[in-house]
Amino acid sequence: GLLPQSQKGKFRFKGKNKIEKNKILNDAKILSSSGVFSIVLECVEKSLAKQITNLIKVPTIGIGASAHCDGQVLVTDDLLGLNPTNIRFVKKYANLRKIIDKSARLFKQEVIKKSFPKSKNSY
Repeated sequence: GLLPQSQKGKFRFKGKNKIEKNKILNDAKILSSSGVFSIVLECVEKSLAKQITNLIKVPTIGIGASAHCDGQVLVTDDLLGLNPTNIRFVKKYANLRKIIDKSARLFKQEVIKKSFPKSKNSY
């Protein structure tokens, strides 16, 4: 599927056409038979993720590849809302970016005004 480490431009899901589907399916078969302990399917079309999961003997871990995978993973920074981007397969369970930004601004203001640190924050 998607290889985000080498992705240039927008993410797009993989396995839309027959050539991509066959390559991903063949790669999964080869990996499974070579002794891997699991396979990550990232941004893979859901019917292909289901087909691979049903075909191979090792667990599939999905990231944007549907609930048909044996397990799921999200990048911690994404699920905590630390990244400003909105990627389709990411569900943000919190918006820590907003909280962190507000906290950093408040800290900066208090340091500039010399209201931090107070004596209780010092030895």
